[in-house]
Amino acid sequence: MSDNYLHMVPDDPYWRPDKTAAEEAANLVRGLFPQAEHVGIEYKEAVTFFDAGANTESVHCAFCGSELEDWWGNAMDQAAVSDFSDLAIVTPCCSKSTSLNDLRYVWPAAFGMCSLTVVNPGATTLGAEELRRIEQAIGSPLKVIWQHL
Repeated sequence: MSDNYLHMVPDDPYWRPDKTAAEEAANLVRGLFPQAEHVGIEYKEAVTFFDAGANTESVHCAFCGSELEDWWGNAMDQAAVSDFSDLAIVTPCCSKSTSLNDLRYVWPAAFGMCSLTVVNPGATTLGAEELRRIEQAIGSPLKVIWQHL
């Protein structure tokens, strides 16, 4: 059996919400996804890559749009050596400095030390106004990752 996850990861991969903000955001999300099997905050010891699982299609340069999949695997291996503590890269296509977190992932993906996670949410979309309310509650802009495993 497969599962679907909704991960909402702070834009800053090293940021974590305080306990009060995390609980407020989780309570809000529980109300938005009443059919979900579980809603909670996942805290990680180190920066983690939250990907789209089977939904993942491709990785592209945020500047010129070039496809980066062949290069990206090696870049991920190098960053993993330091537990993703340094996500800085220079793109191979246009030589621009950026971060692995800022590449364009089709479907979205993100790096972070925490995630507001919904297991089998019973929905496949999150509206812009709903996301804005969650971001206000947690205290950070969020990247939305729809993962299928």
